[in-house]
Order: sequence, then structure tokens, then C-alpha cells
Amino acid sequence: MKIPVDPRRLYEGCVFAAIVHAVTAGEYPELNYEHSWDGYNYSMNDSQGCRATITFHPEYIVAVFQESSKCDYRRAADDYLADMPEEILAIARSEALMYVLRNRAGEDVPVITAAFWGTWNELCSGQSWEEIVENGGHIIERQLLDRAEAWVQWDDYYGMNNRQMDLIASLCKRKMENHGEKIYLLAEEMDSLYGDQDECLAALEELNIFPYADTE
Repeated sequence: MKIPVDPRRLYEGCVFAAIVHAVTAGEYPELNYEHSWDGYNYSMNDSQGCRATITFHPEYIVAVFQESSKCDYRRAADDYLADMPEEILAIARSEALMYVLRNRAGEDVPVITAAFWGTWNELCSGQSWEEIVENGGHIIERQLLDRAEAWVQWDDYYGMNNRQMDLIASLCKRKMENHGEKIYLLAEEMDSLYGDQDECLAALEELNIFPYADTE
């Protein structure tokens, strides 16, 4: 069934969240596991027992969720993906499901509690949107907000200053305009990375964003 999630808003919300996290990572290194980007895959961990990975493939999108309190180790991940087209299932198995592995009887297997998939035009699932949210989908709540509300929510979480906000806005705009290309921080933008700058740069590099010095 179709779910009420706009694929492009989801992608933009995930990029925004990852950039906010990267810019503030130097001040909160203990939270560096909460957001990460690896190739097509954006992963989240809320430290409350919920994790998720969304694969933003050029043609397809796959999202899988693992809510620890709802895990049923007797149920295979494929049970949640029964209606998934074969071409998307192949991507799920090689990408998203590799980030939600758990040990079951001595074997690492993907364990999920919810999933959705589709194209860049439409997303669907074998579960209702309400079921997805109850079984781990709540972890992307901020990523689905409109940008104005997302700013408020992320600022409440990280406590950003104006320089950080300006940098985040600039990087998001450049990322949206240059999806697959390398992006370089301006020399003056480096000064907006507070705390452990290496933590920030490591997180930004996952997004294909590099320090100014790399252009020389």
C-alpha cells in the first residue's frame, strides 16, 4: 500500500539532519553514532534501542527499521518485504539490510520491525504508516518535517549558534544543487566547526564535503 511520505522531502530531510549532525559533531562527539552516511545509505541510531537505514539508490529507495523492543527473532526480514519487487529486493539485501544485522543462533542476520520502499516518485509498504511509526519509523520524525519546523527541532536538540546555522544552510543548498559532486568548505567556514574539528570533518566527508585545504 502507498504511504504518505514524499520521497524527495525524505531525502532532503535526511541530508539536512546529517549536515546538522556533522557541523555540531565536534561539540557532541559522544553522539557521533546517531547519524552516518555510507555511499547510498543513511543510518540512524537514537540510543533508545531504535536504529534504521535508508538506501537512496539512484532509482529506488529502501528503508528498514529495527525497534529493539518489538524484535521477533523468529520472523525473517523477508516477511516484511513480501510485496517488494525483485529489483528493489536485490538492493535491500545488498545495501539497507546489511546495516541491521543481529546475531541469531550464531549467525548474523538482518532483523527488522518495519520497512518501506519505492521510487523517487512514490513509496509503499506492506504495513500501514501507523504501523511503521510504531515499529521504528518514529526515528525519522524530524526528517519528515518542513524545513522551518526542522530548524526548530534540531536547534532544540543541538543548541546551534548563528554561524553554525549559516554554514548548515549553505552546505544544504550546495548539496542539493550538486548531489554527487565533491563540495569544499570555504576557508572562513572552517571557523564555524567548534570543538573537535576532526569529528566534524569525518562526518562531513561521509557526505562528500571536504575541508578547504583539500582544494589546494
